[in-house]
Amino acid sequence: MLRLFDQSPTDRAVVVLLRHSVRDNLPPGDAGNDLPITDAGYRLALELGGVLRSRLCTLHTSPILRCIQTAKALREGASANCAVVQNRLLGDPGVFVLDGRRAWTNWKQLGHNGVMRHLVNETAALPGMARPDEAARFLVQSMLAESARQPGVHVFVTHDSLVTATAARLLGKQLELDDWPWYLEGAFFWPTESGVHVAYRDYEVTRHEPLIGLAETDIVEFARREVAATVGLDTGARFFVAGGAYKSLLTGRPPRDLDLWAPSEHDRALLLAALRNRGAITADERPFADAFDISGRVVEVPHKTEPSTLAERLKRFDIAISAVGVEHRPNGEWSVMVHPLAIKSVNRREILLLKPLVNWKYALATLERMRRYALELSFAVPAEEEAEVWRVYDAQNAALRTRMIERYLRTGIGGFNIMEDVACRD
Repeated sequence: MLRLFDQSPTDRAVVVLLRHSVRDNLPPGDAGNDLPITDAGYRLALELGGVLRSRLCTLHTSPILRCIQTAKALREGASANCAVVQNRLLGDPGVFVLDGRRAWTNWKQLGHNGVMRHLVNETAALPGMARPDEAARFLVQSMLAESARQPGVHVFVTHDSLVTATAARLLGKQLELDDWPWYLEGAFFWPTESGVHVAYRDYEVTRHEPLIGLAETDIVEFARREVAATVGLDTGARFFVAGGAYKSLLTGRPPRDLDLWAPSEHDRALLLAALRNRGAITADERPFADAFDISGRVVEVPHKTEPSTLAERLKRFDIAISAVGVEHRPNGEWSVMVHPLAIKSVNRREILLLKPLVNWKYALATLERMRRYALELSFAVPAEEEAEVWRVYDAQNAALRTRMIERYLRTGIGGFNIMEDVACRD
């Protein structure tokens, strides 16, 4: 670990996925969530913090007690004043677990070593769990996004299973029992000009391909993770997870909101019941949907229950990057649909429109989203795409333009100079 800290660059963000410090043995058949670190574990974490000192920028941790204690000891040892931020991708349940109740049966049937071997070696998902490769890449993408490219060391305190599986997947190496991390041992990740550098013990590689994109398996796994955290995997409903939330696959940041589209009143009722049964809190009123706060997310269930197919739903979007969706069926099957222009948009790094604009009356809100998406993704907005919005606006008579402005003021977030541009035209 000291060697890796020494050789890691100081001019960029370095992410360290770190196993927590020393704890006592876990009770038989118990995950040991309340098991603290030992006195020796506290002293060792202090020492490691002292090694980091001013290089320590941010601290993120699994919500489990021993991880929180490790993070606080690191901070104390480094004499840092950064916050300790809890992140459920790191534990409770962690990025590889979608449904803790279902997933625990894997540990009972296979044992910890058996689950670990599966996470390191296999492609398919165990019951209640994510596909390992997609989950590991998503975690690294998320950690790098959290670092915001701020030079320094960003520590993410977690558990041995997450360190081992993530390192194995990103290295492309089937790590064995002897390769599992000791306490306070971790994997290192930092961005390079051509990709992401991965280092764990004596293994190092640079990955040149994007970590996450609009591949079908990445899209499905994102949808499964978000659904599991909000309405759960057992609603019995058919619905679509579609819209701009999939920008998270490109940015690594959590979605601003999650749209769950029901194709019937029955399916919609099942979604609403699932949210309420899981303790969702009703959010501020939305013009077109019921909205809820749950698990740190905003979930919107639109009032309209048509169209009844995912293909037709995607056709009603206005921005190509939003025309991505997953259909969930009551039997647990998932299917993906991506508009070709969404792929083109990503490849060109441009915000493209789906033309003609189906919801042209809300064209000013579309323009705001185009500019906001461009900022979030570091994409460009081609002049001809903005010109199409203004062409639609200018083609209306004064009364219709006034109504378009009213709709924007009712549904837009605000900013991005929309009203200033309108004033210049009128």
